[in-house]
Amino acid sequence: RENIKLVKITGMFFPMMLLFTNISLAIVLFLGGRQTITAEITPGDFVAFIAYLNLLTWPMMAMGWVTNLIQRGSASLDRIDRIFQTEPDIVEVKDAPTPSRIKGKIAFTGVTFSYQRHDPPVLSDINFVLERGSVLGIAGAQGSGKTTLLKLIPRICDVTGGSITVDDEDIRNMKLHDLRDVIGFVSQEPFLFSGTIRDNITFGEDIDEETLINAAKAAALYDTIRSFTAGFDTVVGEKGIVLSGGQKQRIVIARALIKDPPILLLDDPIGQVDTQTAATIIETIRSVARGKTIIIASHRLPAIQFADNIIILEDGEVAESGTHDALIALDGYYAKTHFIQSAEVSDSRDM
Repeated sequence: RENIKLVKITGMFFPMMLLFTNISLAIVLFLGGRQTITAEITPGDFVAFIAYLNLLTWPMMAMGWVTNLIQRGSASLDRIDRIFQTEPDIVEVKDAPTPSRIKGKIAFTGVTFSYQRHDPPVLSDINFVLERGSVLGIAGAQGSGKTTLLKLIPRICDVTGGSITVDDEDIRNMKLHDLRDVIGFVSQEPFLFSGTIRDNITFGEDIDEETLINAAKAAALYDTIRSFTAGFDTVVGEKGIVLSGGQKQRIVIARALIKDPPILLLDDPIGQVDTQTAATIIETIRSVARGKTIIIASHRLPAIQFADNIIILEDGEVAESGTHDALIALDGYYAKTHFIQSAEVSDSRDM
Protein backbone atom coordinates (compact mmCIF):
# COMPACT_ATOMS: atom_id res chain seq x y z
CA ARG A 1 0.00 0.00 0.00
CA GLU A 2 2.82 2.41 0.84
CA ASN A 3 4.54 1.64 -2.48
CA ILE A 4 1.29 2.30 -4.35
CA LYS A 5 0.99 5.66 -2.58
CA LEU A 6 4.59 6.46 -3.55
CA VAL A 7 3.95 5.59 -7.20
CA LYS A 8 0.83 7.77 -7.23
CA ILE A 9 2.72 10.76 -5.79
CA THR A 10 5.67 10.23 -8.15
CA GLY A 11 3.30 9.83 -11.10
CA MET A 12 1.63 13.13 -10.25
CA PHE A 13 4.82 15.06 -9.42
CA PHE A 14 6.49 15.32 -12.84
CA PRO A 15 3.31 16.09 -14.86
CA MET A 16 2.34 18.77 -12.30
CA MET A 17 5.80 20.35 -12.51
CA LEU A 18 5.59 20.48 -16.31
CA LEU A 19 2.05 21.85 -16.11
CA PHE A 20 3.00 24.68 -13.72
CA THR A 21 6.12 25.44 -15.76
CA ASN A 22 4.12 25.79 -18.97
CA ILE A 23 1.42 27.84 -17.21
CA SER A 24 4.17 30.14 -15.89
CA LEU A 25 5.61 30.41 -19.40
CA ALA A 26 2.17 31.28 -20.80
CA ILE A 27 1.72 34.02 -18.15
CA VAL A 28 5.19 35.42 -18.93
CA LEU A 29 4.46 35.44 -22.65
CA PHE A 30 1.12 37.18 -22.12
CA LEU A 31 2.23 39.83 -19.63
CA GLY A 32 5.81 40.22 -20.85
CA GLY A 33 4.65 40.40 -24.47
CA ARG A 34 2.25 43.26 -23.66
CA GLN A 35 4.96 45.15 -21.68
CA THR A 36 7.38 44.68 -24.56
CA ILE A 37 4.82 46.04 -27.04
CA THR A 38 4.14 49.06 -24.81
CA ALA A 39 7.94 49.56 -24.41
CA GLU A 40 7.78 49.14 -20.63
CA ILE A 41 10.59 46.54 -20.96
CA THR A 42 13.04 45.87 -23.74
CA PRO A 43 12.86 42.76 -25.95
CA GLY A 44 16.20 41.67 -24.42
CA ASP A 45 14.74 41.75 -20.90
CA PHE A 46 11.77 39.74 -22.15
CA VAL A 47 13.94 37.01 -23.74
CA ALA A 48 16.27 36.92 -20.70
CA PHE A 49 13.34 36.43 -18.31
CA ILE A 50 12.04 33.49 -20.37
CA ALA A 51 15.55 31.96 -20.37
CA TYR A 52 15.84 32.35 -16.56
CA LEU A 53 12.47 30.68 -16.12
CA ASN A 54 13.55 27.69 -18.23
CA LEU A 55 16.82 27.44 -16.30
CA LEU A 56 14.90 27.23 -12.99
CA THR A 57 12.62 24.39 -14.13
CA TRP A 58 15.02 21.42 -13.98
CA PRO A 59 16.74 22.45 -10.70
CA MET A 60 13.31 22.59 -9.03
CA MET A 61 12.44 19.12 -10.38
CA ALA A 62 15.85 17.80 -9.30
CA MET A 63 15.30 19.12 -5.76
CA GLY A 64 12.08 17.12 -5.54
CA TRP A 65 13.81 14.02 -6.93
CA VAL A 66 16.68 14.31 -4.41
CA THR A 67 14.22 14.85 -1.55
CA ASN A 68 12.40 11.68 -2.61
CA LEU A 69 15.67 9.71 -2.65
CA ILE A 70 16.61 10.98 0.82
CA GLN A 71 13.23 9.99 2.26
CA ARG A 72 13.37 6.52 0.68
CA GLY A 73 16.94 6.05 1.91
CA SER A 74 15.93 7.10 5.41
CA ALA A 75 13.08 4.56 5.44
CA SER A 76 15.45 1.82 4.22
CA LEU A 77 17.99 2.68 6.92
CA ASP A 78 15.25 2.41 9.56
CA ARG A 79 14.35 -1.09 8.35
CA ILE A 80 18.00 -2.17 8.26
CA ASP A 81 18.53 -0.76 11.75
CA ARG A 82 15.57 -2.77 13.08
CA ILE A 83 17.15 -5.93 11.65
CA PHE A 84 20.54 -5.11 13.23
CA GLN A 85 18.90 -4.41 16.58
CA THR A 86 16.95 -7.69 16.59
CA GLU A 87 18.30 -10.11 19.16
CA PRO A 88 18.73 -13.68 17.78
CA ASP A 89 16.72 -16.42 19.46
CA ILE A 90 19.77 -18.69 19.45
CA VAL A 91 22.19 -17.32 22.04
CA GLU A 92 25.81 -18.41 21.84
CA VAL A 93 27.90 -18.83 24.98
CA LYS A 94 30.81 -16.41 24.93
CA ASP A 95 34.32 -17.83 25.27
CA ALA A 96 33.06 -21.41 24.89
CA PRO A 97 36.02 -23.81 24.58
CA THR A 98 36.70 -25.31 21.15
CA PRO A 99 36.45 -29.12 21.28
CA SER A 100 39.55 -30.97 20.15
CA ARG A 101 37.74 -33.49 17.96
CA ILE A 102 34.06 -34.34 17.84
CA LYS A 103 33.42 -38.05 17.37
CA GLY A 104 29.65 -37.95 16.93
CA LYS A 105 27.89 -39.46 19.94
CA ILE A 106 24.44 -37.84 20.29
CA ALA A 107 22.11 -38.07 23.28
CA PHE A 108 18.61 -36.65 23.83
CA THR A 109 17.56 -36.42 27.48
CA GLY A 110 13.97 -35.43 28.24
CA VAL A 111 13.87 -33.11 25.22
CA THR A 112 10.75 -30.97 24.87
CA PHE A 113 10.18 -28.25 22.29
CA SER A 114 7.52 -25.65 21.50
CA TYR A 115 7.75 -23.00 18.80
CA GLN A 116 5.99 -20.45 21.01
CA ARG A 117 6.09 -20.28 24.80
CA HIS A 118 2.35 -20.89 25.31
CA ASP A 119 1.85 -23.30 22.40
CA PRO A 120 1.44 -27.04 22.99
CA PRO A 121 4.76 -28.91 22.65
CA VAL A 122 5.77 -30.19 19.22
CA LEU A 123 8.11 -32.70 20.89
CA SER A 124 7.65 -34.17 24.35
CA ASP A 125 10.11 -36.13 26.51
CA ILE A 126 12.34 -37.47 23.73
CA ASN A 127 15.08 -39.79 25.03
CA PHE A 128 17.68 -41.77 23.10
CA VAL A 129 21.44 -42.30 22.90
CA LEU A 130 23.10 -42.68 19.51
CA GLU A 131 26.66 -43.98 19.70
CA ARG A 132 29.33 -42.92 17.25
CA GLY A 133 28.99 -44.68 13.89
CA SER A 134 25.36 -45.68 14.50
CA VAL A 135 22.35 -44.98 12.31
CA LEU A 136 19.04 -43.80 13.76
CA GLY A 137 15.85 -43.83 11.71
CA ILE A 138 12.90 -41.60 12.55
CA ALA A 139 9.46 -42.26 11.09
CA GLY A 140 5.96 -41.03 11.73
CA ALA A 141 3.01 -39.34 10.12
CA GLN A 142 3.29 -35.83 8.70
CA GLY A 143 3.39 -33.27 11.50
CA SER A 144 4.69 -35.76 14.06
CA GLY A 145 7.88 -33.70 14.66
CA LYS A 146 10.54 -35.46 12.55
CA THR A 147 11.95 -32.34 10.88
CA THR A 148 11.76 -30.35 14.12
CA LEU A 149 13.82 -33.00 15.92
CA LEU A 150 16.56 -32.75 13.30
CA LYS A 151 16.60 -28.94 13.52
CA LEU A 152 17.32 -29.10 17.25
CA ILE A 153 20.72 -30.76 16.77
CA PRO A 154 22.46 -27.93 14.81
CA ARG A 155 20.52 -25.42 16.96
CA ILE A 156 18.37 -24.05 14.18
CA CYS A 157 15.86 -24.13 17.03
CA ASP A 158 16.64 -24.44 20.74
CA VAL A 159 15.07 -26.96 23.09
CA THR A 160 12.56 -25.60 25.60
CA GLY A 161 13.15 -28.47 28.00
CA GLY A 162 15.71 -31.20 28.55
CA SER A 163 19.09 -31.29 26.85
CA ILE A 164 20.93 -32.50 23.76
CA THR A 165 24.56 -33.52 24.06
CA VAL A 166 27.24 -34.25 21.48
CA ASP A 167 30.13 -36.27 22.88
CA ASP A 168 28.61 -35.71 26.35
CA GLU A 169 28.79 -31.90 25.93
CA ASP A 170 25.57 -29.87 25.99
CA ILE A 171 25.28 -28.25 22.56
CA ARG A 172 24.20 -24.97 24.23
CA ASN A 173 27.70 -24.78 25.71
CA MET A 174 29.35 -25.06 22.30
CA LYS A 175 30.09 -22.37 19.72
CA LEU A 176 27.63 -22.49 16.86
CA HIS A 177 30.46 -22.64 14.30
CA ASP A 178 32.12 -25.58 16.07
CA LEU A 179 28.80 -27.44 16.30
CA ARG A 180 27.58 -26.83 12.76
CA ASP A 181 31.01 -27.41 11.23
CA VAL A 182 30.81 -31.12 12.14
CA ILE A 183 27.26 -31.61 10.87
CA GLY A 184 26.22 -32.37 7.31
CA PHE A 185 22.57 -31.44 6.82
CA VAL A 186 20.40 -32.59 3.91
CA SER A 187 17.13 -30.68 3.99
CA GLN A 188 13.74 -32.00 3.01
CA GLU A 189 13.54 -29.80 -0.09
CA PRO A 190 16.94 -29.52 -1.82
CA PHE A 191 17.74 -25.96 -2.89
CA LEU A 192 20.27 -25.19 -5.59
CA PHE A 193 21.57 -21.75 -6.44
CA SER A 194 21.86 -20.31 -9.92
CA GLY A 195 25.44 -21.26 -10.78
CA THR A 196 27.63 -24.25 -11.56
CA ILE A 197 27.34 -27.69 -10.01
CA ARG A 198 30.81 -27.13 -8.54
CA ASP A 199 29.69 -23.99 -6.69
CA ASN A 200 26.51 -25.67 -5.49
CA ILE A 201 28.51 -28.50 -3.93
CA THR A 202 31.39 -26.44 -2.50
CA PHE A 203 29.37 -23.30 -1.58
CA GLY A 204 32.06 -21.32 -3.38
CA GLU A 205 34.87 -22.52 -1.10
CA ASP A 206 38.27 -23.46 -2.47
CA ILE A 207 38.00 -27.27 -2.53
CA ASP A 208 40.58 -29.34 -4.39
CA GLU A 209 39.43 -31.45 -7.33
CA GLU A 210 40.14 -34.81 -5.69
CA THR A 211 37.99 -34.01 -2.65
CA LEU A 212 35.20 -32.78 -4.93
CA ILE A 213 35.31 -35.95 -7.04
CA ASN A 214 35.32 -38.18 -3.94
CA ALA A 215 32.24 -36.39 -2.57
CA ALA A 216 30.47 -36.77 -5.92
CA LYS A 217 31.36 -40.48 -6.04
CA ALA A 218 30.16 -40.99 -2.47
CA ALA A 219 26.82 -39.41 -3.45
CA ALA A 220 26.58 -41.65 -6.59
CA LEU A 221 26.69 -38.47 -8.65
CA TYR A 222 30.03 -38.61 -10.44
CA ASP A 223 28.89 -40.65 -13.46
CA THR A 224 25.95 -38.27 -13.94
CA ILE A 225 28.25 -35.23 -13.85
CA ARG A 226 30.64 -36.84 -16.35
CA SER A 227 27.73 -37.22 -18.77
CA PHE A 228 27.34 -33.42 -18.84
CA THR A 229 29.43 -31.60 -21.47
CA ALA A 230 30.82 -29.08 -18.96
CA GLY A 231 31.12 -31.56 -16.09
CA PHE A 232 31.29 -29.82 -12.70
CA ASP A 233 31.13 -26.47 -14.48
CA THR A 234 27.65 -27.18 -15.84
CA VAL A 235 25.42 -24.21 -15.04
CA VAL A 236 22.11 -25.02 -13.36
CA GLY A 237 19.30 -22.56 -12.83
CA GLU A 238 17.96 -21.54 -9.45
CA LYS A 239 16.39 -24.54 -7.70
CA GLY A 240 18.16 -26.75 -10.26
CA ILE A 241 15.45 -26.49 -12.89
CA VAL A 242 17.56 -28.36 -15.47
CA LEU A 243 18.08 -31.36 -13.16
CA SER A 244 15.86 -34.23 -12.10
CA GLY A 245 14.70 -34.65 -8.52
CA GLY A 246 17.20 -37.45 -7.87
CA GLN A 247 20.10 -35.44 -9.32
CA LYS A 248 19.25 -32.45 -7.12
CA GLN A 249 18.98 -34.67 -4.06
CA ARG A 250 22.38 -36.24 -4.73
CA ILE A 251 24.00 -32.82 -5.26
CA VAL A 252 22.77 -31.81 -1.81
CA ILE A 253 24.09 -35.09 -0.36
CA ALA A 254 27.49 -34.40 -1.99
CA ARG A 255 27.35 -30.90 -0.46
CA ALA A 256 26.84 -32.46 2.97
CA LEU A 257 29.67 -34.96 2.44
CA ILE A 258 32.27 -32.57 0.96
CA LYS A 259 33.88 -31.92 4.38
CA ASP A 260 33.47 -35.51 5.57
CA PRO A 261 31.49 -34.53 8.72
CA PRO A 262 31.21 -37.04 11.59
CA ILE A 263 27.47 -36.31 11.93
CA LEU A 264 25.01 -36.53 9.04
CA LEU A 265 21.37 -35.43 9.29
CA LEU A 266 19.04 -36.43 6.45
CA ASP A 267 15.52 -35.05 6.31
CA ASP A 268 13.38 -37.21 4.03
CA PRO A 269 16.16 -37.79 1.45
CA ILE A 270 13.95 -39.86 -0.87
CA GLY A 271 10.64 -38.09 -0.39
CA GLN A 272 10.57 -36.48 -3.84
CA VAL A 273 12.12 -39.10 -6.10
CA ASP A 274 10.98 -42.25 -7.88
CA THR A 275 11.55 -45.75 -6.53
CA GLN A 276 14.63 -46.49 -8.64
CA THR A 277 16.32 -43.19 -7.72
CA ALA A 278 15.32 -43.75 -4.09
CA ALA A 279 17.09 -47.12 -4.12
CA THR A 280 20.26 -45.45 -5.48
CA ILE A 281 20.16 -42.76 -2.77
CA ILE A 282 19.58 -45.34 -0.03
CA GLU A 283 22.57 -47.34 -1.26
CA THR A 284 24.59 -44.11 -1.22
CA ILE A 285 23.62 -43.44 2.39
CA ARG A 286 24.50 -47.00 3.41
CA SER A 287 27.89 -46.72 1.71
CA VAL A 288 28.85 -43.57 3.68
CA ALA A 289 27.37 -44.79 6.97
CA ARG A 290 30.57 -46.45 8.12
CA GLY A 291 32.19 -44.33 10.83
CA LYS A 292 29.52 -41.62 10.75
CA THR A 293 26.66 -40.93 13.12
CA ILE A 294 23.59 -40.65 10.91
CA ILE A 295 20.01 -39.65 11.67
CA ILE A 296 17.47 -40.17 8.87
CA ALA A 297 13.93 -38.84 9.10
CA SER A 298 11.56 -40.19 6.48
CA HIS A 299 7.99 -41.28 6.01
CA ARG A 300 9.19 -43.80 3.39
CA LEU A 301 10.40 -46.76 5.42
CA PRO A 302 12.94 -48.19 2.92
CA ALA A 303 15.14 -45.19 3.75
CA ILE A 304 15.44 -46.21 7.42
CA GLN A 305 14.82 -49.94 7.69
CA PHE A 306 18.58 -50.69 7.69
CA ALA A 307 19.14 -48.37 10.69
CA ASP A 308 20.56 -49.71 13.96
CA ASN A 309 17.56 -48.28 15.79
CA ILE A 310 14.27 -46.78 14.63
CA ILE A 311 11.91 -44.56 16.61
CA ILE A 312 8.33 -43.81 15.63
CA LEU A 313 7.03 -40.36 16.53
CA GLU A 314 3.34 -39.84 17.19
CA ASP A 315 2.14 -36.35 18.18
CA GLY A 316 5.68 -35.46 19.19
CA GLU A 317 6.22 -38.49 21.43
CA VAL A 318 8.09 -41.74 20.91
CA ALA A 319 5.37 -44.32 20.27
CA GLU A 320 7.59 -47.22 19.15
CA SER A 321 11.30 -47.98 19.21
CA GLY A 322 13.50 -50.81 18.01
CA THR A 323 15.08 -52.42 14.96
CA HIS A 324 13.19 -53.10 11.73
CA ASP A 325 12.44 -56.73 12.68
CA ALA A 326 11.42 -55.81 16.23
CA LEU A 327 9.00 -53.14 15.03
CA ILE A 328 7.48 -55.50 12.46
CA ALA A 329 6.85 -57.95 15.30
CA LEU A 330 5.08 -55.25 17.34
CA ASP A 331 2.45 -54.96 14.59
CA GLY A 332 2.01 -51.23 15.27
CA TYR A 333 2.29 -48.13 13.10
CA TYR A 334 5.62 -49.18 11.59
CA ALA A 335 4.44 -52.68 10.63
CA LYS A 336 1.20 -51.41 9.09
CA THR A 337 2.97 -48.64 7.16
CA HIS A 338 5.60 -51.11 5.94
CA PHE A 339 2.87 -53.46 4.68
CA ILE A 340 1.06 -50.63 2.83
CA GLN A 341 4.22 -49.24 1.23
CA SER A 342 5.41 -52.70 0.21
CA ALA A 343 2.04 -53.34 -1.45
CA GLU A 344 2.26 -49.99 -3.30
CA VAL A 345 5.74 -50.86 -4.61
CA SER A 346 4.52 -54.28 -5.78
CA ASP A 347 1.54 -52.73 -7.56
CA SER A 348 3.74 -50.17 -9.33
CA ARG A 349 6.08 -52.94 -10.52
CA ASP A 350 3.17 -55.02 -11.82
CA MET A 351 1.90 -52.02 -13.78
